[in-house]
Amino acid sequence: MGLLGLYAMLVSTAANAGPVSSRVYEPVSLADTQMEFRGEPPQTITAQTADGLTLAGAYWPPDDGVDQIVVVFHGNSYNHLVMAVRAEPWRVGGRGVLVASYRGFGDNPGKPSETGLYRDADAWIAKARELQPDARVYLFGFSLGGAVALEMAARRDATAVGTLGAFTSLKDAAPALLRPFVTEQYDNLETITRVNEPILLLHGTRDETIDPHMAERLEKAGGANVTRVNLAGGGHWVPFDSIAEKIWLQWEEAEAGRPAAAEKAP
Repeated sequence: MGLLGLYAMLVSTAANAGPVSSRVYEPVSLADTQMEFRGEPPQTITAQTADGLTLAGAYWPPDDGVDQIVVVFHGNSYNHLVMAVRAEPWRVGGRGVLVASYRGFGDNPGKPSETGLYRDADAWIAKARELQPDARVYLFGFSLGGAVALEMAARRDATAVGTLGAFTSLKDAAPALLRPFVTEQYDNLETITRVNEPILLLHGTRDETIDPHMAERLEKAGGANVTRVNLAGGGHWVPFDSIAEKIWLQWEEAEAGRPAAAEKAP
């Protein structure tokens, strides 16, 4: 995620005292993205948003007999292809992986915004349920994508949710000087109080972008259904190669101990 780059751009913007919503997002076109997968590449897949946009993402269907699929939300930069390479380890055990993307990212139409990203996430969760009607759907977000995943878990029924490098709010994540100019909210500290599903918070102990203490505040706000995992020595991004299976197991253990809950309204 490019939040450090964001801060540098905000410094120049702050002098003009204008809103900086357009500086929050740093998409990269697919033409400028050269990525290689270790195994079979994902399928290209599209989702339709409520306001009429067609968005492209990446999809590995679950193996026959596997009823688990994770919808993965990337951060404020790059695109779904970069996140697909990073998310490939989630396929362990034949699980399904749907890598979502947002308006204005990659080659997707539209202009990103907080409201827009939530609409996009809604469309991707609906797509996951369309593709795998009987599957258990999990949500996972990296950095800014963690805010998207948590908000969707608060609004929609999911089996469990997880984040990596999540902040308490976008303003909290910005330097104090720049906070008055940050207009997007992404208030995870409030959102997490509305999530009933098991929540897994992952955070690198050497995160250079988002203070690890923010994970402690989120854990406290989220209450008993939160499990916080400190990734020793990890930075803002931590590869999933060695932890994907552990995350699945953690979710399954939390799911097994979770009392039955009423499904949220669609």
